[in-house]
Amino acid sequence: MRYMEITLITEEQKLWLLISAIFLVAVFAFWPLMTVIVWAVALAVAFMPLQKRLSRRLKPSISAALITIMILCTVILVVSVSMNVLLANSGEIGSMITSLVMGIQNAGISSFLPSSIASQLSSIPQMLIKSMLESIIGMTSNLLQLLIQVVIFFLSLSMLLYFGESIWGTLTCNLSPKLASAVEKMARISGDTIYSLIIIQISAAILSFILAIPFFMVLGYGNVILFATIIGLGMLIPLIGAQFIILLMTLYLIATGDMKGAAITVFIGYPLLSGWIDFYYRPVMMGKRVAINPVLMMIGIFAGLPFMGILGFIVGPVLVALVVTGYKILEEEMRNPCSSTTCDV
Repeated sequence: MRYMEITLITEEQKLWLLISAIFLVAVFAFWPLMTVIVWAVALAVAFMPLQKRLSRRLKPSISAALITIMILCTVILVVSVSMNVLLANSGEIGSMITSLVMGIQNAGISSFLPSSIASQLSSIPQMLIKSMLESIIGMTSNLLQLLIQVVIFFLSLSMLLYFGESIWGTLTCNLSPKLASAVEKMARISGDTIYSLIIIQISAAILSFILAIPFFMVLGYGNVILFATIIGLGMLIPLIGAQFIILLMTLYLIATGDMKGAAITVFIGYPLLSGWIDFYYRPVMMGKRVAINPVLMMIGIFAGLPFMGILGFIVGPVLVALVVTGYKILEEEMRNPCSSTTCDV
């Protein structure tokens, strides 16, 4: 009697299972650092084109280090300046919010609201200052942990910039033509989405900050840097951030009786600080690297932030982009089943 040896799992599959198990254990063990790692991956993807250009003139290790140092200095500068401006003007911000709330109450809007909501509206300034102080105290109390996360973030970013292209080539080198085509499409749309979320959003925030300075100077408000900083930070939130800030400023001006300033903010400030950026600059920049539809991007952000926190700002839109891309690939495959494979005649 002849026996056939049946191998259910090949040696290659055993190797993949072993490596996958190691990766899963590593992810579970370092789960608290996943936010740091994902943001490092996102920035590495966004700045990979710059890394490729610099690598033509410099050693890849030097170019990766330079990009990492540039990002580090930029983040430190922006965060420190923004925090200094906001903290130095926390009293003025609180008085603005108080004036806005009192204006709503005087307009009689609060009378149509439940008493619990009306009381919450009146305590917004105190709640804002309290939350800012609690955030600062929380950051300082976990200063060592925060410092470790920052170090890991920038070390991971530097290594991903240096080895990222090589790692991606290794992972995709043995894929079948059909699978390689699908993976390439998904990788491209994911990269374009991350590029839109980070690079274009940062450039839009810088533009709105620069334009806000002369606008508020002409408008005649003394604390120009504060208003410009708030507009710039608001622009970091795609599509609705700056518009929401401008709406609040308009309501504040109406509440304080400055109807002329409110009209100027609506008819000049909005088109200058948000309108042309949202409807011209951003679509033109996105057109250079085709990303997902802005509406789908917003769905991804709004779905991701409540459940994944700051990580959802990146993961949410990328997952939505992958779902849409996967559907398009499946639709193309079902309509043209022979388009990407050789069919028997």
